[in-house]
Amino acid sequence: MRDAWKRLGAKPVSLPGLPRVSLKWRRGVCHIGFSRDGVAALRASAAAPRKAATLPPVIAERSLRGISSNGSGAASADDLAALIAGALDEAGCSGLPIHASFGDDLVRYFIVTPPPNGTRVQDLRTAAEVRFQMLYGESLAAWRLVADWHATKPFLACAVPARLHTALQLAARAQRSCLVSTSPNFVGAWNRWRRRVTGDAWLATLHDGALTLGVIGGAGRRARLAAVRTLKLSDETPPLAWLNEQLARTALLDNVPAPKVLHVYGRLPQTWQQTQRIATTSGSGGANASTGTSLDAGSNASPSKAMIEVRACTAVQASPALPQGAYATLSSAAQLATQIVLSSRGGASR
Repeated sequence: MRDAWKRLGAKPVSLPGLPRVSLKWRRGVCHIGFSRDGVAALRASAAAPRKAATLPPVIAERSLRGISSNGSGAASADDLAALIAGALDEAGCSGLPIHASFGDDLVRYFIVTPPPNGTRVQDLRTAAEVRFQMLYGESLAAWRLVADWHATKPFLACAVPARLHTALQLAARAQRSCLVSTSPNFVGAWNRWRRRVTGDAWLATLHDGALTLGVIGGAGRRARLAAVRTLKLSDETPPLAWLNEQLARTALLDNVPAPKVLHVYGRLPQTWQQTQRIATTSGSGGANASTGTSLDAGSNASPSKAMIEVRACTAVQASPALPQGAYATLSSAAQLATQIVLSSRGGASR
């Protein structure tokens, strides 16, 4: 079997009906990040993390400014595919497997309650289409719907612009690459980190000035994703008191308990990191350092006892693939692509 594998490695593999994909994946993989303003392709080494430091990533970007996510005046899928293919070619991603991530500002998240007598996937899809139209006032014709289908309990659904997904498929085929996975930013974070989320903790993604919250309802084994809410940051470095107040309001809106811990997938503002260190080194420690209630301007409670504990899911500042401080200078699309690399290399919640 080993000799046969070596013989296959000497030439590309081709299957009927699929693009020919070279076995260059041994030398690297390609990560694509989509934001509202651009697309970034990042070629990363497929080597072990210890060797990754000697093989710096290659990033190529294309601007999408002025191109809306939908609408009659938007660019066609072919035009977008040409831009994406150009970024792939510049980054040296031709023939490599592709993992893509969509920014949360491009995706529409919503929770669907299955119909009482629904037994087929089509019944669940119809319920999702109706829910989408009620929330956003338009049909799903221009969107690609994916969901965690479930017939007996509410489930998460999300819609991605169909134009972008089609363009990505066309670009991958033009570069003789294989599109391995596509995922919205929050969905990717949820799939990687949801086991860390307990009844008193929530998960969030922080990217491009927006905080997308995974609101958790229930406790213990009954804990479930009750809602997905997106909040715009008040400024680049909002105080922890602002975050605490927003989480308390969101909990009241969805009729769930406020969290004691917030796991954040993304780069934390400096103000949240400083307060995290204070809470960690305080005598009360850990999750007990928060009461889950908001602080008003006249409160005399100490931050270590009243503020929520914030934990980072990715160690972007300690990445061996990026120079110190380089992550903050990347574009929104490049940050998305980089986060995929960091997660695949085992970033841990701190």
